[in-house]
Amino acid sequence: MTTARSPLLDLRSWWLAPPAVVVVLLVTGILTHPVLTGAALAGGVLLTSSIRWPRATGLGFMVAGPLFLSGFAVGPMTLDNITVLYGAAVLGGWLLTGHRRGTPLAAWPIAVALGAGVAALANGGAGAPGIARFLSLAVLALVLANSGPAVRRRTAGWMEVAVTVGAVVLVAQPFTGFPDAFGTAEGVGQRFGGLFGHPNFAAYTVSLVLLYQLYGKRFTPVRTASSAGLLLALVLTGSRAALIVFVVLLLPALWMRSKRFFGLLLPAVAALPFVGATILTRLESITTTGGLSGQNASGWRLGQWRDALEATRGHEYFGIGWGRTVEVMGDQLGAHSTYVQIWLELGRIGTVLCAVGLIVLLRSAGTLRTAQVLLAYVVITSVSDPVLLYPSCVTVLLVTLAPLVSRDDAIIPDARGSGEQEPPPDAAPDPHRIRSLAEVRP
Repeated sequence: MTTARSPLLDLRSWWLAPPAVVVVLLVTGILTHPVLTGAALAGGVLLTSSIRWPRATGLGFMVAGPLFLSGFAVGPMTLDNITVLYGAAVLGGWLLTGHRRGTPLAAWPIAVALGAGVAALANGGAGAPGIARFLSLAVLALVLANSGPAVRRRTAGWMEVAVTVGAVVLVAQPFTGFPDAFGTAEGVGQRFGGLFGHPNFAAYTVSLVLLYQLYGKRFTPVRTASSAGLLLALVLTGSRAALIVFVVLLLPALWMRSKRFFGLLLPAVAALPFVGATILTRLESITTTGGLSGQNASGWRLGQWRDALEATRGHEYFGIGWGRTVEVMGDQLGAHSTYVQIWLELGRIGTVLCAVGLIVLLRSAGTLRTAQVLLAYVVITSVSDPVLLYPSCVTVLLVTLAPLVSRDDAIIPDARGSGEQEPPPDAAPDPHRIRSLAEVRP
């Protein structure tokens, strides 16, 4: 004789209990301790994302941090440092899960990190943050190089979206007042950096993305609208060097890609009634402060270089340590040059290391025109500003170069991280796959 099982003992009838308990606890926590509950919920989502999609999560933190969070302080650090460290830790763990290959894109950040490390040993540990920052950039380059072509293109595409959003915030900044404008000592107008932080960060970052778009093979209507917004944002930053070098490097594209520039005219003309006065004010400021005298002019920069070079006395071989230029300058401002700053902070040994890293990076471009233009831009503008040392600029440079210079046929990405079905190492190459990759190459 069989006995009917009680419904209370049938676990299948209790499947709604765990979700109900979670909902009750969540609502109770929000009503009683909203901040703590929100932090716990965000932490749980972040942990789940980092475990389930480590590469995508790490890349998101590595790109978004330098672009949008450098102006927000959290204690002695800025928020971008925290996000970059977390992203680098997640990506570093992903790199350790399989066999990886190197890339010339990592040569520059590794060289700067080594130079900063040598200088730190000679100066009592000064410059440790610089070592961590550039090692994280090397991790970013290695992850992109060890990912499939689809991942590299997708990362570059999302980076374009992020920079475009930042440009929209920057264009709206004169009207919204968010974030606060960057005051100048020029006496004419203000400079705007938006969420990028300093106007120079914004100018060089926007210029790199613009050159990447205008020299690229695909120029869709979406990219046309993006480029128009980026052009407006570039002018509003008021960065003279960024704008001049950008225009010079843009001239070949006017001849090779002339049709796409007509597509930029309509959105640019439509925006003039709204931002025209602000743009004219910035152009007036740029043209009236470009002489040899006055703060932020060419002659003033020459004085900064002279003072920085004089400060190297007694520190010729190992420098004064990373990030200490402001301490030795009379006006508490920077050296305003990548090369002068490296010579001062890292010394001759660090300069040699950085020179080797830069040469390897430049050679990676080969005969690729877009890559050559991007590298030429950062090398030239680094004469008057530390562009190759700005984290946001180096991040954008590495992300845009990755789909251009990486060899797709030499990399077998981790299928667990990308969701792609990869052939086994001994499988014969698929001609259809090779042809499809060649067709979508930027």
